[in-house]
Amino acid sequence: MELLALYCALFIGMGVYEYIKRKDFREFVLAGRRSGAGVVSLSIVASCVGASATIGMTGLAFKVGTPAFWWLGSGAAGLLLLSAFLAAKVRRANVYTLPDMAERFIAPPARKLMALIIIPAWASILAAQYIAAAKVAVSLSGMGYTTALIACAALITTYTVLGGQNSILKSDVVQYGFVGLGLLLALYYAGAASPLSLADVNLEFANEGFPLSKWTYFMLIVGGSYVVCPMLFGRLFSARDDKQARRGAYLSAAGIALSAVVIVCIGLYARGLAPAGTDADAILTRVIPDIMPAWARVALLFALLSTIVSSADSCLFTAGTVLEHDLLNGRKVGRCRLGMLAIGLGAVVIAQSGGSILSLLLAANDIYVCGVVAPMFVAILANGKRELNVRTMLLAIVAGGCLGIGAAYTGDKIYSYLGVGVSMALSLAALLQPRLATAR
Repeated sequence: MELLALYCALFIGMGVYEYIKRKDFREFVLAGRRSGAGVVSLSIVASCVGASATIGMTGLAFKVGTPAFWWLGSGAAGLLLLSAFLAAKVRRANVYTLPDMAERFIAPPARKLMALIIIPAWASILAAQYIAAAKVAVSLSGMGYTTALIACAALITTYTVLGGQNSILKSDVVQYGFVGLGLLLALYYAGAASPLSLADVNLEFANEGFPLSKWTYFMLIVGGSYVVCPMLFGRLFSARDDKQARRGAYLSAAGIALSAVVIVCIGLYARGLAPAGTDADAILTRVIPDIMPAWARVALLFALLSTIVSSADSCLFTAGTVLEHDLLNGRKVGRCRLGMLAIGLGAVVIAQSGGSILSLLLAANDIYVCGVVAPMFVAILANGKRELNVRTMLLAIVAGGCLGIGAAYTGDKIYSYLGVGVSMALSLAALLQPRLATAR
């Protein structure tokens, strides 16, 4: 409990330190655009290796084997596309948020539409991170789940609201240090205790538990959320220049792929340590810690908490800045902080309502990817080369978003595929009618 208190004090201290500096909106949101490629890449990796890539992904590897790699592997593929085609243009846009880019590259109404999609989607992702953080905090402290949920939400919200982007970038570097150490310790002790040899594991692209249809879904929906992502764009906006942004994106793709390999191996080793019916979400929070010495167990649990906190703060910050800048049309730091508090409370309510980590993340990805990714991808590539039919682009956002809501509500992934397909088709159609377009 004392170590957990020190951990919380460290990051709240970072937030207080940044708060004392009395930042304007540009400094609060973009950290002065001073970040180099190393900081950008570490922050992206720390933010992406969150609940899904630790607790959720280890459980998936335990159940389906090596195809679980594609949960993060699809993200690495998406980051490669972002690095190659978009990163430099994103940084050169000199904007604050992704919806801000939508106004510049498509039309003013696109800014509001994308903000209305991003805020609830990222609140759902934040709720998933709160659930995961609470589970780890229970293991570290022995407190009740509800108490742990509120405590974790309070920690994440407090230092994010106080420090802004500077606080997040600095804390991400520290947190990923915890992550690297903890995951490597887990890999070592799981490998030593498990009767399973990785040499005997079938290296599969897909299998019965993870068919090609699921791989396609992960590549389109999960991978797509990395190609055009308000959270990742925020890191690129804070880069020193377009070269640092592009280099940082490439480095983060490599870091995420390596992290995925380590996490999958831990899940595979767990097959020799737990019976088949074990709760997948318990693999990294109970099964693996039980075979580690006390000091290593504590290091792993703090690593898990760090992966989750470093993702959650970015989700909260992204939703809060979009609310202030794009829905309220303001640049007031105080009101932005109040918006983050409101979103944080909303995420706690979502977390308390039930739902697994994976289900919340996939639902949020459905809504966001179907409504935002294709229109923004096409608009960024077309900027300066082709005019767009604004009405067709707006229709792409609305139609894709509605189909994404259908996928999230029903759980039927056919709506996800339709959403991406319709959104992309309409976005491409917007390029075919330049005479009807409004030049931007």
